[in-house]
Amino acid sequence: MKWIFFILIFTLPLAAAPLEEAGLVNVQTVPDLPVFVHLRYATEHNFTGKKIYLSDQCYLHKDAVAGLQKAVQLAAQEPEPFTFCLWDCYRPQEEHAKLWAAKPNPSYVASPKKGSRHSRGMAVDLTPCDWNGNPLEMPTDFDTFTQRAHTDYTDLPPAILARRNRLLAIMKAAGFTYTRTEWWHFDKTGWKNKPLLNIPLPQ
Repeated sequence: MKWIFFILIFTLPLAAAPLEEAGLVNVQTVPDLPVFVHLRYATEHNFTGKKIYLSDQCYLHKDAVAGLQKAVQLAAQEPEPFTFCLWDCYRPQEEHAKLWAAKPNPSYVASPKKGSRHSRGMAVDLTPCDWNGNPLEMPTDFDTFTQRAHTDYTDLPPAILARRNRLLAIMKAAGFTYTRTEWWHFDKTGWKNKPLLNIPLPQ
């Protein structure tokens, strides 16, 4: 008697990506969120002069995404409507350590012992831009570690000062707080309740 063996191959559903399991969302996949993603650390155009990320995908915790959606709505209602260019989003702890090594100054880069709010998916670095993705004039460029980048610096042309102050007001109304030393950095309220993550960005 001949025995015939059938080998059954089952296709199991793929598990959700680790970032999604941690509550993070790819901003570029969110419907009706007209923002532009220009991750500086995915290029050499940043203060380290090196490419830090191997991916240009912007992930944020879903709570931060909800806040960003609110900010976009508010910016669109301004007398001169605008949207945002995103310079940095979720940052794995391993990549954050590289930034600290390049700039070990807690006024601008959080100590790895403390951890960055970017590594919780609850911080975003952004700037106002037009609807074609062109950044509007602001006090400084990204990661300009000078007093001119401080949110309480006032020796600025009136139009730029007004734009910076409107940005701060919009982000605060959308549920974010900001840091004194970087006008582009915003933390979603509730960040303390989220864990630090070292999940790699998908390539």
